[in-house]
Amino acid sequence: MAAAQAGSEAMQRATPPARRARPLQSRQRFVPVARMVARIYAGYKGIQLLGRALGEDRVDWMYHRQHRMAAEAIYETATQLEGLLIKACQFLGTRADILPDEFIEVLSRLQDRVPARPFSELAAHVEDQLRRPIAAVFAEIDPHPVASASLAQVHRAVLHNGQEVAVKVQYPEIAALVDVDLQNLGFLINLLARVEHSFDLRLVLREIKRYVPLELDFQNEAQNAERIRANLRHRGDVVIPQIVHELTTSKLLVMEYLPGIRVTDVDRLSAAGIDKHAVAQTLTEIFCHQILVDGFFHADPHPGNILVRPGPQLVLLDFGLAKDFPAGFRQGVTKLAAAILMQDRSTIAQAFRDLGFQTKNPDVDTLVALGDAFLGQVVRSGKAYADEALIEQFSKDLSQALRANPLVEAPSDILLVVRVMGLLSGIGKQLDSRVDPLGLMLPFLQAGG
Repeated sequence: MAAAQAGSEAMQRATPPARRARPLQSRQRFVPVARMVARIYAGYKGIQLLGRALGEDRVDWMYHRQHRMAAEAIYETATQLEGLLIKACQFLGTRADILPDEFIEVLSRLQDRVPARPFSELAAHVEDQLRRPIAAVFAEIDPHPVASASLAQVHRAVLHNGQEVAVKVQYPEIAALVDVDLQNLGFLINLLARVEHSFDLRLVLREIKRYVPLELDFQNEAQNAERIRANLRHRGDVVIPQIVHELTTSKLLVMEYLPGIRVTDVDRLSAAGIDKHAVAQTLTEIFCHQILVDGFFHADPHPGNILVRPGPQLVLLDFGLAKDFPAGFRQGVTKLAAAILMQDRSTIAQAFRDLGFQTKNPDVDTLVALGDAFLGQVVRSGKAYADEALIEQFSKDLSQALRANPLVEAPSDILLVVRVMGLLSGIGKQLDSRVDPLGLMLPFLQAGG
């Protein structure tokens, strides 16, 4: 979530959708999700079964309609239940490079525009974290949030010394909701993997279980922000809000308030005289440096977490999900990226194995297909994102490779890198990025090797 300080005054003051009561019990939360999954699965399966009897134009129309219905069903369920489902939708809503337009249009509504809570519901929680009255700490605090997301919402405030700050408040019951949602999602993902082998999301489930709890610790987020600020201090084109440590707890984060324009709001970027292509270049450079040189990176760069100021200067927000590579892993990632850039099949396969990937048999095709997922598809296209035709062919090749020789082990660290690259690819498409991925990455590979 953007700690977000964020974009336009209009967005900051927009009235959020009405909030409904949140089901708290496991069964209350399981039934709507199971109903949604069954409905979406049945819709797509029906089109697949009927497709041969219908004309191509008719099937195409049916798919567009199903995309819209599926996206609206996911949105409705997520806004009803919140918790992990909101986070999943925020991720999906950024993937303009791989998802149909209907999904992006619907799910992107949830980027920092999750139904907010009245501040009156959170005031006692804030005072409990501060261990003193709100008025003793803040000269003023805006009851209308500047951003709200799956785990918390953010309010602009002013300290008694005049400093303008953003106050990120974790929802009091969110940890319990996350625990329930993890159990429910685990059951559904395991069931779906047995029924439909092409929908095996168990590796993703493992990642969610590992990393979401870290996002619930705001002191961890504060430490991540400080570390990445230090790593990027040599760059004047990126700024990270300073943390007010004496007011920060595991459930309350107080930081410097830094307004800006959302990175994918291309109309406002243009109106402000900001070159969207320069933004894409800077964004790619910053993340290449974090991953390939520092080995510690912001792992949740969705559009709500990246603001832009004239220059362009990027504002990075929300460091709840950040990753520190284990010893030697950064060099392994660098070796893998170099092999993919050079299209060296045997070295790609060996680099994956060195990183901890295992397949059912030693054939290299599956690992080479994974290399395309990681980077190869972008290199071949010569773009900072993959076009639809390349995505379609890649998805077909990867599915065939995984069916022939499935993965039995994949390290969590590299899956986070793939996630980051997917998010950046989606942003790159919306910015019409002109970045030359090969030319840009080579200096970082040399510096990080």
